[in-house]
Amino acid sequence: MFTKVTAVRTVVAVLALGVFGTFMAGTAQQLTTPADIASALAAYYKIGNRPTSITVAEIDQRIAYFPDFGEGTVEALKRAAPIETVSKLVSLKNSKGRALLSQKQLILLLTFYNLKP
Repeated sequence: MFTKVTAVRTVVAVLALGVFGTFMAGTAQQLTTPADIASALAAYYKIGNRPTSITVAEIDQRIAYFPDFGEGTVEALKRAAPIETVSKLVSLKNSKGRALLSQKQLILLLTFYNLKP
């Protein structure tokens, strides 16, 4: 039986394969930013009804269950919420001043959330 965590991991795996396939296919338009890649994935997989901001409720209900999103990352996202722009999401830092989110995490979030530039 699928659990919530298993379902999320399955979706993440499918998206990772999609990202890999996009790079390997050598599309005519070169996708270079996480936002471009995420938009292409959302269009390809027909992911609709994407929220326009990341709220504390969204973090608690969905993002906290994504694999590779540790407790520290989830707490930092909650402190920054609501996150309505890509630039705000990308600029988040951890306690050591490093980027909070990896490229993979950014692409995943931007695939499921339709944030402003």
